[in-house]
Amino acid sequence: MRKKTNKTETEYLGYRERNKLLWSLRSDFAWAGKKIPESVEIDGEEYRLREMVRELGEKEHLSPDKTAEIRALIPELKEKAKDNEELLETEELTVAEAETLYEEATGLLRAAMELKDKLEGKGGEKGADEFKRMLNVQKIMDEKRWQELIKSLK
Repeated sequence: MRKKTNKTETEYLGYRERNKLLWSLRSDFAWAGKKIPESVEIDGEEYRLREMVRELGEKEHLSPDKTAEIRALIPELKEKAKDNEELLETEELTVAEAETLYEEATGLLRAAMELKDKLEGKGGEKGADEFKRMLNVQKIMDEKRWQELIKSLK
């Protein structure tokens, strides 16, 4: 892992770095192990994501209004992550700006998955086993994509 210096704040993102971030962001499990943002603003409204995910995990039953609010928020989080991906793909960014967009996008994707899973009652050991199985499948798919990327760069 490279050390962050002031150079990353002024150094612009190169073609390879951009493709590496985009490839990583587009993998099915880009969000795995990422930190959920403390909060996010969508359409002028602030959502305290970490608190929302924590509270959802603690409650056994949600009111229909809260459930509907969370169900409506999930696609909004995915859309905001997609907007970050588009900026990452098209804008001239410094390395620091690109990394910030990437981290926010992956955090939003993780929050969307956590909220969706908690609404559907997933979790526990069965959820962990399913996650491991999906992670193994994703590793194989990521390896194939990586090989295709290497071939396309040659």
